[in-house]
Amino acid sequence: MFLISVLFGAFGCGSEPPSVGSPAPASSAPALEGGAGFRHGESGGIIGSVTWTGAIPVVEPVADVRPRPDGTGYTRRVLSHPYAPRIDRASYALLGAVVYLRNVDPARAKPWAAAPVRVEFRDAQIVVTPEGGEPGRVGFVRRGAAVSFRSADPVFNTLRGRGAAFFAIPFPDPDQALERTFDAPGRIELTSASGYHWQAADLFVCEHSYFTLSGPDGRFELSHVPEGTYELVAWHPNWNTVAHERNPESGLVQRVRYAPPLETVRTVTVTRGQSAFAPVNLSPPK
Repeated sequence: MFLISVLFGAFGCGSEPPSVGSPAPASSAPALEGGAGFRHGESGGIIGSVTWTGAIPVVEPVADVRPRPDGTGYTRRVLSHPYAPRIDRASYALLGAVVYLRNVDPARAKPWAAAPVRVEFRDAQIVVTPEGGEPGRVGFVRRGAAVSFRSADPVFNTLRGRGAAFFAIPFPDPDQALERTFDAPGRIELTSASGYHWQAADLFVCEHSYFTLSGPDGRFELSHVPEGTYELVAWHPNWNTVAHERNPESGLVQRVRYAPPLETVRTVTVTRGQSAFAPVNLSPPK
């Protein structure tokens, strides 16, 4: 594991961090309104960057191994690990770190600004895409909003959800969209229940909109945070495995379990009319 050292201040998402979102029918989502107690003039902001310190970890790629339809053996290709940290080797900026606030009163929060979310199996991976945005491995969803699920791959697969929600969605045919809403805030770990053990992504169901991902240069920004004191959380999934299951017939790995996510919590005070500079350092396992 590695420790995350955080010095910044303001995000919000239930009990765990949030992330990138994607398209789901806007008609089925709750109205994008802020809390009745939100006051623009009584808020502040946070800007900062997430930087990796220490040696850049070497994360082994994963193997997509599948039996050929004609029974003559297996096809194999190498894919990048979905949970590998993306670190710029020149600046050590970390892309895709999740940052959010705990203990935010939803009644005082700013209007929800995240785009609807679409999750799909695509090219042997689980992809989360915000409407009008770039695809990624993490999405954030407003509590009670609809999420769209589909498969673009021409093979049978089942999406497994664990954590804040417990479900399995089968996709016997490609390009058939399904919808689901989530009422419990927190992280939902998405994996394949059909033996494609390398497929992984995350959804975060949130009660307010103070959450973000660090960009290619490691930077992040949170705006219009009500003044007050909060717990600021930095989060990244762990790529180290602690257990795996094998298919008893083929001997191939069909499911893996990861070590606990990397998380650091810090108390942060937000002052109206001010933007706090909050740099963050993430470190490799010791």
